[in-house]
Amino acid sequence: MNRYFFMEQDNTLMDVIGLRNFDIYGKRHIFTREDAGKINDVTPLYLDGTKGECAPDFIKSPVYMVSEKAKRVIDMYEDEPVSKKVVLIHKEEGRELIYFHLLLSEIEAVDDATEYYPNGMEKRLYLNRSRIGGHKAFLLADSRIRLPVVSLEVVESLLRRQVMGVTFKEIEVR
Repeated sequence: MNRYFFMEQDNTLMDVIGLRNFDIYGKRHIFTREDAGKINDVTPLYLDGTKGECAPDFIKSPVYMVSEKAKRVIDMYEDEPVSKKVVLIHKEEGRELIYFHLLLSEIEAVDDATEYYPNGMEKRLYLNRSRIGGHKAFLLADSRIRLPVVSLEVVESLLRRQVMGVTFKEIEVR
């Protein structure tokens, strides 16, 4: 029986890095595998020198970014992974952090048993096992929740490598 989880940035992590001109907890832009041709192979972003030093392994904003360690894990489980390099530059200290813009496939995997609020937001979300197929990391095309979904294998592998600043919330599967 396969289990799946939403992957989120841990907002309780203290002393987190910050980006100049971006709020890493703010609005995010979601790009998928289909957008890969429109995105630069390498994108530089500057760190805010007044923010913290702790670099989480998953950053959700302004785009989904993962550390090299997390990228290697996701690459092991997903066929033909697509990502673009993001270099976070700490100009004041003269150092760089390497991240990867995570470009996942979108699949329609929400089960018909999903319950909704009157505004269309999912009240109780269920995934349909047969629609997921062999995917281990993906985005839901048919949900208003726009977080990466990862399989239990990916979660266990990430936790064995002691990722920091990442939380996982289980999704029910039918």
